[in-house]
Amino acid sequence: MGTSTRTILFVCVVLIGFCTTSIARADELSDLKDRVRQLEQENKMLKEKIGVMENTQAAATAKLQQELETAKLKKKRNGWMTAEYQFDTRGFNTINFTGGTKLPYGWSLWGFIDIETADSHEGSRADAEEFFTEIDLKKELYKGFGVVLEYNDGQNHHDSVSRIGANYIARWDWLKKMDLSLGFKAFPIETDGRGWQGSFCWEKKFPKIFDGRFSMGGFFDINFDSGSNDDETNVVTETQFRYKLTENLEALVEFRFNEYLVASQEHGLGIGFKYKF
Repeated sequence: MGTSTRTILFVCVVLIGFCTTSIARADELSDLKDRVRQLEQENKMLKEKIGVMENTQAAATAKLQQELETAKLKKKRNGWMTAEYQFDTRGFNTINFTGGTKLPYGWSLWGFIDIETADSHEGSRADAEEFFTEIDLKKELYKGFGVVLEYNDGQNHHDSVSRIGANYIARWDWLKKMDLSLGFKAFPIETDGRGWQGSFCWEKKFPKIFDGRFSMGGFFDINFDSGSNDDETNVVTETQFRYKLTENLEALVEFRFNEYLVASQEHGLGIGFKYKF
């Protein structure tokens, strides 16, 4: 083999080695570029996740601050009031205002006024015809037991009466577990000189139903030696089913029973809304 041939072979081997090395480096460079692009994408996704987490945290913080402000505002408030408007299946409408407030020295004031429109068969539902009001002045004396002074007034002469009695707000542990509250009142003394009244009220929440929007409540009053002849026992009771539409507005369905009314009008169903101020 001549010198020129050896030289050519050597040059070819060098070129082949160089080309192989260049190709390998090119592949390595391509892999590095792919890895850089992958890291950039991962970095972008990580930034997006961090942004979402920051927004979520900011929203949670804002909600918590709002709840704290609401709680502080409620704590500062001494009073509350609700308004109801209902269509009654007996042919009239009712408007109710209920409220309460704390007073000095442990006393509190609670009361309501019911306004009833005219019977649709005899007049217009838009005309107010009757009213009934009840006001309680209460003070707790010992572990839920207290004294209560009550004043009632209305269209009929037997509605105007004052009472002195006792009340009890139950605070048993099993009630808290059931999201249930109970209150009792007894009035052995009335200014009409005869008769007495016993009653209880209740509230039941259902936190696991409709995201806690559904609740129930009502009362049961039994009046002894009452009525137009002062010799009757009359029951007045209502049971209310509520669904919260907004923070302050609820839809209502209410079963009503009143033995002071004539037999054909004793029971009815109210449908309407309740607004909390």
